[in-house]
Amino acid sequence: MKYAVLGVAALALASCGNIKELEEQVGTLKGDLAKVQADSDGDGVSDAFDLEANTPKGALVDGSGRALDLDGDGIRHELDTDPFTQRGARVDGSGRELDSDGDGVVDSKDQEANTPAGALVNFQGKKIEGTVTTQVAEAFIPEVHFATNSATVSVEDEAKLAVVAKMMKTNPSLRLRVVGHADATGSERVNLKVGERRAKAVVRVLTTTFGISEARFEVVSKGESELLSKKNVHNRRVEFQFIQ
Repeated sequence: MKYAVLGVAALALASCGNIKELEEQVGTLKGDLAKVQADSDGDGVSDAFDLEANTPKGALVDGSGRALDLDGDGIRHELDTDPFTQRGARVDGSGRELDSDGDGVVDSKDQEANTPAGALVNFQGKKIEGTVTTQVAEAFIPEVHFATNSATVSVEDEAKLAVVAKMMKTNPSLRLRVVGHADATGSERVNLKVGERRAKAVVRVLTTTFGISEARFEVVSKGESELLSKKNVHNRRVEFQFIQ
């Protein structure tokens, strides 16, 4: 009996030892868990996996905790006003590509880098010389193109209109006739209306986005009467003419 009691006591002591070890292990695990859960810069990535320990508050980050900059221009994605700048382009503090000579054409697309201030340029940034005819000069102003039966100005074409706006701001006396066109799909009556809607949409962008006075524009629709190409995409357009 005495030996039985001793055996039970020994088992109890051993059990206490195991419990103590388990408690120590649990304590260690809790400590490790706390380390894994810690996120000192609050970017949603734990310190144990964060490769950028001091990410600015509010920054969007990738899985490794590094601030996102999708176009690689050095401006954090959530602060970048143009988050898809062409690779290698030089940008300002807001992420917009530079236009060093101020002609309305960004540097990466500007084929004449030092255009004189106030000069009239085409969509490539080349100066339109005063000796050319009005018709030739008009041909260098960017056209705006549209999807089928649409009068919505795309983001890409808004960039083209920035060139038109710059031209008008540097030439305050300039007035433009905004001519809307359609392809031959649909009736002539409908296409006249579509052309007018497109011209008005372009004027709306120039006045509301770029601040050009509406009084400097005249809206005209040619409908399908002046087809430019066998491809309809070239016919669904708005073009500009100088008002003498």
